[in-house]
Amino acid sequence: MTKSLEEVQKELAQTAAMPGNTVTERTTPISKAKQPLSAEEYYEITKRFSYWGVQMAGDYSVYYNGHMSQYMHTQMVMPDGPVAELERAIDPRLKDLTFKKKDGTATDKLGDFLVGPARKQAMMMAHKGKVVLETYPGMNPNDVHTWMSTGKTLPGLIFTQIVAEGKVKLDDMTSKYVPALQGSLWDDIPVWATATMCPGLDIEETMISIIAPGSWINNFHHTFLGEYDLPYIEQLRTVKRHPSGEKPGDPKSYRYSSANPLVLQFICEAVEKKPFGTLLQERIWEKAGFRNPMLLHLAPDGMGVGYGMMSTTAEDMLRYAMLYTPSYDKVASEKIITEEMDRIYRSTARVQTYEGSTEEGYNLDWFGHSPKSQGVMWDCVFEDGAMFKHGNMGQGIYVDPKRDFCAMGFGTADNNAGIDYAPGFMRAAAMLLAG
Repeated sequence: MTKSLEEVQKELAQTAAMPGNTVTERTTPISKAKQPLSAEEYYEITKRFSYWGVQMAGDYSVYYNGHMSQYMHTQMVMPDGPVAELERAIDPRLKDLTFKKKDGTATDKLGDFLVGPARKQAMMMAHKGKVVLETYPGMNPNDVHTWMSTGKTLPGLIFTQIVAEGKVKLDDMTSKYVPALQGSLWDDIPVWATATMCPGLDIEETMISIIAPGSWINNFHHTFLGEYDLPYIEQLRTVKRHPSGEKPGDPKSYRYSSANPLVLQFICEAVEKKPFGTLLQERIWEKAGFRNPMLLHLAPDGMGVGYGMMSTTAEDMLRYAMLYTPSYDKVASEKIITEEMDRIYRSTARVQTYEGSTEEGYNLDWFGHSPKSQGVMWDCVFEDGAMFKHGNMGQGIYVDPKRDFCAMGFGTADNNAGIDYAPGFMRAAAMLLAG
């Protein structure tokens, strides 16, 4: 049965008060998370697993995000072929890197930032196909970690592929490709608006709404653990127009939401007649030299939660990022991100939808300056072509084809604990290395 607002509020208060849902000396510094749990700790943490336990980024959340396959049904998306070994050319300058924040002052050095309150667990960077920075402040190299919303780039990639293949037209209405959404507001939302998060719906996901009991997006996220009893597709049929009355693509209508990539996933599955995990394997994971399987975590009905619930090692995430750069041939035998796909990523979004949006403000904090637009499932596209995608609790992926650079990061930090400067460090590193 669906929980009432009062029940959810009571649950949230009780969960917040539980041991493990705050940050203590148990995982401070974050390097303590590298140590194995005792049997007592393991059973204690497992007993308390919940949606809130993951989202609150406390001591227990560190373990959950590194071991999600213990708590959700999981599909192994298998690699195929030889492992692409990455050459190391570590650049010692990067640990001393700083950049200007939006107020004009300088950040701490990257090396200090990585072991500070941002609770970063891994960061890797590559330039011209070689690893130039590799650090694991809070996990071991062979450990896996959830991607959270950086994973939205995966349904974005597959969707962009099928658009480039002529199987989906961006100006068609979204429900044309997902019959289960016909007869709902998705009948009047162009595919391009869904793909760039400006459908004009009241589904926005902010750092406040994601934890607000009873909000549409909060209920939506409880579904992946079976803690909300209305299936995703039925929830998508209940969406309402945004109170502002805005229409898809109106100025300032970019409103970030995990509902949009899920709809793209449904489009991909309907067009290709295959589940998302199979599409991931056939179109990405078996076409490059990944070392390990991707762990795709499943909702109770078996649906792969493609908007963020997947886990890999840091190095395999870097291999994925490298696919977007001229050095793709260091990890794959074929070019997966074609020129037409690259054009679609960058040209689908309308600049006016992004300007003045909540997301633009986040990017201003992260980078110290704002990019010009969003992309297809990328938070921002810079004038020089670089793209970035952020994930809940401090995940990040940055690709810069012009400078042949890419970077990734994992972490477990409360989104309200302070600004995550990792994105800005990634961009500053690209500029430094490119001279």
